[in-house]
Amino acid sequence: MPLVKLLHVVTFFYFLALGLTTPILPLYLSELGIGPAWIGWTIALMPLAGILLRPVTGWASDAWSRKWPMAIGLLIGAVAGLLYLGGLPLVLLGRVLQGASIALFAPSSLAVTSDLVPDAKLSSVMATRNLLVGIGVMIGSGLAGLLVEGFGFTGLFWAVALAQLIFVPLLLLIPETLETPGHRNWWGGYAAALRPLPIRAASLSNLGLAAAVAVIQAYYPLILSEAGYSALLIGLFFSAYGLVSVLFRLPAGRLIERFSPERVALWGFLVATSGGLLLWLGPLPPLAFVAGALLGGGSGFYLPANLVAVSRAAPKALRGSAFSLYTVTWDIGGLIGPVAAGFTVASFGLAGTLPLAAGLMVAVIIGYLRLLGVGLLRVQTEPSS
Repeated sequence: MPLVKLLHVVTFFYFLALGLTTPILPLYLSELGIGPAWIGWTIALMPLAGILLRPVTGWASDAWSRKWPMAIGLLIGAVAGLLYLGGLPLVLLGRVLQGASIALFAPSSLAVTSDLVPDAKLSSVMATRNLLVGIGVMIGSGLAGLLVEGFGFTGLFWAVALAQLIFVPLLLLIPETLETPGHRNWWGGYAAALRPLPIRAASLSNLGLAAAVAVIQAYYPLILSEAGYSALLIGLFFSAYGLVSVLFRLPAGRLIERFSPERVALWGFLVATSGGLLLWLGPLPPLAFVAGALLGGGSGFYLPANLVAVSRAAPKALRGSAFSLYTVTWDIGGLIGPVAAGFTVASFGLAGTLPLAAGLMVAVIIGYLRLLGVGLLRVQTEPSS
């Protein structure tokens, strides 16, 4: 499947570029003069743009094209990286465009990947894709600190742009996989995609975990910086988190096939929540790296498990809408988390953000169990046609 491999490569570099901005952007915004309470609002511009655009982009993948939203998203992401090189107004615009980029790229690339592989190989291919997403974010997070130390913020944002721009021509080699463009209204597609219980469970849990992770990404770098730690160590923390997440994704695919994606997702929630609680109790290194490892290990289980649950449950004609619905929950969580944390900082200081993140993770476990009921451990979703 050479085309699937090409998509895997493009996906890897797309999320590497995203990882480059994750640990460093709060420090960059602070250098531009934005106060801690407002940094969360600024970071939330990206998921806000994704939320506003996701209904259109998911519908476009089912009714217009599976290929072109993906290519346009990659190009817009590169432009966003270049805008970060400007002053604050351009940085804000860059955040909006980066949100538009992922709103276009994520559901479209997932739908194309699903279209290119047979159902029998769907779980393993999706697990591999999710593994490459984790590796890309991990390497990007690790490189971010090194690039800032060696080349400053300018070198970092050029790397963000180039990691995406060079792959835009390659996407033109991908054939159009949308066999029969749909003509239904966009809300009808989302209503149909919401009916399967696995999609609802995966999407709601993804929302809660996204909010918790966004809180940590937005404010934990500031906690470490305030304690005197360098940008290099901050990047290493997120890189270690990503490394453990990648390592846990290696066995996740087989475990999902054996035990069901719902059960593996629950294991991931439990491990990640233990990491969130430990980070609250011990926010500074070296204990923080143990907490980061638990957070990464949990995500290594629940991210591919949720993705496989959606892949199996979504009818082929609605894959664009289903993946758009699932991925928009990451945007919603990414918006809710930093904004809620901004209010928390104003009332309790930076230290108040860590119990907020841990509480969100606990809420995910409670909600997931209530939604799926006591029969969770017996759930085994059959592949859909």
